[in-house]
Parts: sequence; C-alpha cells; structure tokens
Amino acid sequence: MWTFQLPTKITFGRGCVASLSTMPEMAGRRTVVVTDPVIARLQAVQTIIEQLAPVALYKDVRPNPTVENADTLAELLRTTQAEVITAVGGGSALDCAKTASFLAKTGDSSIRAYHSEGKSIIGQNIPVIAIPTTAGTGSEVTPIAVLDDEEKNVKAPMMSPLFYPVCALVDPDLTLSVPLAVTAATAFDALSHAIEGYWSRNHQPICDALAKEAARTIFENLDKVFDNLGDPVARERLSYAALLAGIAFQMPKNAIMHACSYPLSNRAHLSHGAACAFTMEASIRLNTPYMIGRMEEFANACGFASIDAMIETITKLKRRGGLPITLADAGIDADMVKLLISESFHPVIKNNPKEVTTDDLREIYTELGG
Repeated sequence: MWTFQLPTKITFGRGCVASLSTMPEMAGRRTVVVTDPVIARLQAVQTIIEQLAPVALYKDVRPNPTVENADTLAELLRTTQAEVITAVGGGSALDCAKTASFLAKTGDSSIRAYHSEGKSIIGQNIPVIAIPTTAGTGSEVTPIAVLDDEEKNVKAPMMSPLFYPVCALVDPDLTLSVPLAVTAATAFDALSHAIEGYWSRNHQPICDALAKEAARTIFENLDKVFDNLGDPVARERLSYAALLAGIAFQMPKNAIMHACSYPLSNRAHLSHGAACAFTMEASIRLNTPYMIGRMEEFANACGFASIDAMIETITKLKRRGGLPITLADAGIDADMVKLLISESFHPVIKNNPKEVTTDDLREIYTELGG
C-alpha cells in the first residue's frame, strides 16, 4: 500500500518563462519577486522582472538562506499585500520564498518558532510560483525547505504540504550560464535525491521509477555538460533529471547523505550539493547489503554492470566537477570529524535502509581520510 501526491503544476521547456505573465496563476495579482544578488543581475532574470512589474523585489537571499531572510521577506510580503510570490533562482531563493509565504499569513514575527522551536506548520500561505535557475535542488516540486538559524547555529529542513509551489516553470535555458562548480554541486544534489528517494524506508513504485530515470539521465549527461557548459541539449536533460529527482524524494524523504550534509555545510562550509556528494560512495557501500538486491537493480537501470562501476563513475564525476573527495580536500581535521558525527543524527537518518550507528559514521569518515 502506498500514496503519491504532487499538487504542483509543472511547465517544462526551453523558453517557457516567456509565458509567465499570462499564466492564470498570475492573473494580474500583486507579486513579489524573490531572488539573490547574483541571479538578479542575469539578463534573463531582469527580463522576467520587467515582464512582471512586481510590487517589490527581494534579492537579498543568501546562498544558504537564513531564518532572518525568511523573516524579512515575510514582513515585505505583508506590507506590500502580495498575492503571489515569484521565486527565481536556486534552492536558496525557492526555500526562502516557500517559508516566508507561510510566515506572512501568521501572526508570528519569525519562522524560528516553526524551524527549531516545535510549532506546527498549520494555516495558509501565499501561492508560490517557482522558477529554478539551477538543475539540482528540486525545490520547485517539494514540500521541503532548508534554512540556517545563525543565532542557534542550526541548519535543518522544514516540511509541510503548504510548501508545495502552486506552479513550477522549469526553463533549461536559465541554467546555461551556471559555472562548472555550481553545475557539479547541483547535479550531485539531484543525484542524492534520486538515490535517497529510492532507498528510503518510505520508498514506493512511482518514486522508484522516477529515481532510476533521474539518476540514469544525470550519469548520461553530466560529462557532456562538463565538456561544454553551453550544451543546450545536455543542460535540458539535467534540468529534466533534477525535476524527476525532486519528485522522487519529496514523499519518501532523504536519508544518511542529507543527514550528514547538514553539519558538513554548517561546520565545514561545503555547499549543499558538495556536502551531499561527500559521503555518497561510502553511503552506497553501507546500504547495499541491506537492500536485498535493490541497489544492484538501481545500478543496472543506470547502465552499469555493477555497483562498483557506478561508484567509480561517481568519484570520477566528482573529481571532474572539482568537488571535495577526501577530508583534506574539504579542510576537515580529526576534531571536526567528531563534531560532524555527533551532529549527523538528524531525524531523516531514520529513513535509511540500514539503521545508522556512530560506528558506521566513524567508518565512513575513516574511509574519507583518503
């Protein structure tokens, strides 16, 4: 018995953002555009802003969005009486918009009450139209948002059906200017979504099928993009894969790689995608014996004769993309390893096919000593 849900309307295709202002979800409503300082300078994004003539532009989202970002945006949404939010950017802009869309409809001044203080996410939100400019996070189709609380030194996801965007416009042309390092990190974020959605204890048939298709597509196209960052066909395939991977994990949820990624980002300052990729090979080796042949099936579906062949390709792709492979690459010393292990037991780790122990994580970090 299983359940699948995806309330987000998806429009996919090169140039599809040109239809944004005529979408029925916009329909002359007062909109606030949310993005970050780098994305806001792109000509394609400036064209979107001019097309929409928003009542306000919020472009202060940080690379790892903070509680303060969400709080400030929510207040702007209230004062401008925004009726719809257009979020343009990577997962940071989308996650900030999703959390602020809810906070703006509450009487609370800070999302912290819901992020780390246990308050239930119940009520209403302002509709969000999500336009990803990277191929990775899948945030445009998930009920999940990740925020940093710098005051409490906590990085954690929030989950609620209210966080599903009402629409996702996935235009692969927006990813053509993404540099190699960001391309690699976001692609590995998508690959981690596919793998974890597949091996989560909550996995189910529709998400399994999407996970295998997403991973296969990433393996087939990431080298092509590394060879030519302006390859429009390979870029389109990566956008497609990231979308599928987002759908594949949005109900089963993440597991060990994401649990480890939070302290890796918070303490070692790795980007989210690089942090997810950091433990990927070791996590596959850890979980495979507990999946009764399912991981072998996954590797075969991705075009590999064996799991070892898939792991070897993962390492090669990480190296080509300049992602850290060893502790030394990531600037992590022995004292930090102890802290990383202790802070990796986020609740999503319970979705892992193998129950993860401190000894398991110690072995993973020993392997990463390189």
